[in-house]
Amino acid sequence: MRDSFVKYLPHVLPSIFNMATLNPQMGVSGQDELHSLSDVLNEIKPAEFSDKKTNILTDEIEEKEVAIQMLSVFIDELGAGFYDYIAPASEVMIRLLTFTANDSIR
Repeated sequence: MRDSFVKYLPHVLPSIFNMATLNPQMGVSGQDELHSLSDVLNEIKPAEFSDKKTNILTDEIEEKEVAIQMLSVFIDELGAGFYDYIAPASEVMIRLLTFTANDSIR
């Protein structure tokens, strides 16, 4: 089934890449605008707790995690059939290395 699934990758991977690159937005009560999750974390995290880990879980973060798991399965199962998608998958994964809101993503 590996080789027969490769032809579907151009149709499946764009949505998975979109899921993996979602940028969760969050707001603080009393403010009218939504901001990036890292900006909100920097605002609400006291300096004395800067060495403590903070994990935030939102629907968007769960979708990112599912997309990463799906990419991992595709890479493992399709092997050389995933060759054409190594570059875009690498770009997505490298950007996730600096994701600070949740350790399971990083």
